[in-house]
Amino acid sequence: MFFVDTGTACIWAARHLKGGANRRVFGSFSWASMANAAANAFGAQLAFPGRQTIALCGDGGFTMLGLGDLLTQVEHKSPVVQIVLNNESLDFVNIEMQESGVVPFGVDFKNPNFAKVAEAMGAKGIRIEDPEDVAEGLAEALAHKGGPVVVDAVVDPYALSLPSHVPFAVAERFTLSLAKQVLNGKMDSVIKTIERNVRLV
Repeated sequence: MFFVDTGTACIWAARHLKGGANRRVFGSFSWASMANAAANAFGAQLAFPGRQTIALCGDGGFTMLGLGDLLTQVEHKSPVVQIVLNNESLDFVNIEMQESGVVPFGVDFKNPNFAKVAEAMGAKGIRIEDPEDVAEGLAEALAHKGGPVVVDAVVDPYALSLPSHVPFAVAERFTLSLAKQVLNGKMDSVIKTIERNVRLV
C-alpha cells in the first residue's frame, strides 16, 4: 500500500506508481492538506500487519507530523517505509506562487539529516544523495523488517513536477514569475531552474 502526501509527492506518484489488485495508492487528494502519508501508512500497518506500507512524504509534511509518529512506530516495531522527498522547500506552494505570477517567498527551510534523526529515534535511516544510489537504497529500505525506515531522499529543488497538461495561461504566469525573479536579483535561481528542466521543453 502506497500513501502519498499532498503536493509534489502526489504528482510524482501519479507519474510513476501503478495501482493494481495487490497494490493500492492512497492519499488525501484535497487541496492544502499536508502530512497525511506517514500517518496513514502507520495506521494501515496497524490495521493490516505484515502488509507492506510505503509513505511518499514531502519534507514539510514529514517534519510536521511524521517525526512525531516515528517514535510510536519504533515502539510498535511497525515496518513502515517512509520516503522523504528532501528539497528543503514547500515545493507545491512554491510552484503555485510561480503559476500565479508571484515571486515565491516563505517556502524555503533548512532540514536536518532525516536518516540520522531516524537512527537517533531508534528507526533505520537511509540517506540517498546520488541518483545512482536510488535502487540500492530503496531495495535496502524495502527489505528491512525490524521496524520503521526513513529514506532521506535528497532531491533536486529546481526540478519542476508538472501535471500532464499545463494550460497556456498558467505557463504565461509562470514565465512572468521567472521574469520578476530576475528583476529581484534571483537570476542564479532562474538559470538553475531552466538548466535542470530544459528536457521538458
